[in-house]
Amino acid sequence: MTQKRKPLLDPNRHFNGKPLGRWDPSKEKKQDSEPRTKETKPNTQNPGPQGQGPRPSDWIRGPLLEVLVEEANGVSMEEAIALANKEKRIIASNKRLDQALVGSDEWRSIEKVFPCWTGTMTAYEEVGKPFGEIVEYTDDNTGLKYLFEVPQKYKGKKDCILVCEHPDFSLETKGDERIIRAAKIDLIEKFPANVDWYLVDSKHGIPFGDSVKFSDDTRYLYRIEKRVGPVARGYGDCGDDNRRNVDIDDWPSGGLGGVVEAPEKGAPKNQSSGGASK
Repeated sequence: MTQKRKPLLDPNRHFNGKPLGRWDPSKEKKQDSEPRTKETKPNTQNPGPQGQGPRPSDWIRGPLLEVLVEEANGVSMEEAIALANKEKRIIASNKRLDQALVGSDEWRSIEKVFPCWTGTMTAYEEVGKPFGEIVEYTDDNTGLKYLFEVPQKYKGKKDCILVCEHPDFSLETKGDERIIRAAKIDLIEKFPANVDWYLVDSKHGIPFGDSVKFSDDTRYLYRIEKRVGPVARGYGDCGDDNRRNVDIDDWPSGGLGGVVEAPEKGAPKNQSSGGASK
């Protein structure tokens, strides 16, 4: 499938105090030739199964949504995660954003964020290919490789998609590789091979099963051959059909908006108000 329009990042724009720059394969090869330690150095800016980053009780939770980055100032997946982690904010999940986009008019209050990244990280293989040790995907825009470690119990499974939610995963950097390590991973079976309308699973809102006719319960899936990266939502003009699109096909380097959970006014910021679903 040919990918849709992808907003690209300005290589002169700064991230973490340095210009993003353009990807230079020769530099990455030079890094690869240098000795590496046996263990990947933990990225302390990201939470994860090793416990680095903010403690679970420190994360700001809540039933409301708040713009982290407007689409006009769009950021890559990596930037969105780093910004959210720095502020101890939880990136809104695909299912939570679905409630805003389809289940209500809540999307109007955060309209400037769309299209945006969600906190729902995914990994899927080519149609018919079983999961091995990892799922590896290369971003054609940057040349960066994204690796998703497959739990032992899911190895050998095919035509499925692996799903985890922010902040239950870490993003580690190793040369030109970005490694996703997750504390909690779900497997959704019967991940569709084609772009079409489907029903979605109850936990993450991911399309699955056979294609069906359009209804209030269906969502339109966009996928490619294989990929590692988060779900994106809100492409197009936010018309009714576009708000139902579940985009699992974007380059992680694409410049999209970001939205996070927010507590109700007067509620403690480090306590969940119980309204946001994952």
